[in-house]
Amino acid sequence: MNIERKKDLSIYYWLIDKFSDAPYINIQDGFPVSNLVIPTISIDGGVINLEPHEMGNKNQVFVRIWRIDVFADNKSIRDEYSYRILGELQDNIPVYDYDEGFPPSVSPTQLGCLQASNIKMTPVQIFPELTEKLYFRASVTFTAKYNKF
Repeated sequence: MNIERKKDLSIYYWLIDKFSDAPYINIQDGFPVSNLVIPTISIDGGVINLEPHEMGNKNQVFVRIWRIDVFADNKSIRDEYSYRILGELQDNIPVYDYDEGFPPSVSPTQLGCLQASNIKMTPVQIFPELTEKLYFRASVTFTAKYNKF
């Protein structure tokens, strides 16, 4: 499995772990495209940039932009989930070797971590005329660099 996919899965399982006290929240890998179940938190990777690592070396550092979307019934719940994510992003996100298997049956080896920066939370206005059910949404975006051990 490609390291980029391992990063995707690591953030997905990281979110599941961070919201383990609220099993009623739907944690989704990718933006919801079918029937939206409220509350939902989705993670989607975005643009990947390659940046030079050291002078004279052809190795590049993968820098990726991530978006975590929070969908809730009201502003208070939307903000509570978003603020929790903002706080948790202060620490590194572990990246695991999912070629070994997946939780909860397997505890894969940690390969490194993602270091988040440029963390932003943006409430997203949903217009009642455009949807049958009014819901509240926020988008948490951040940039992450992968750091191997």
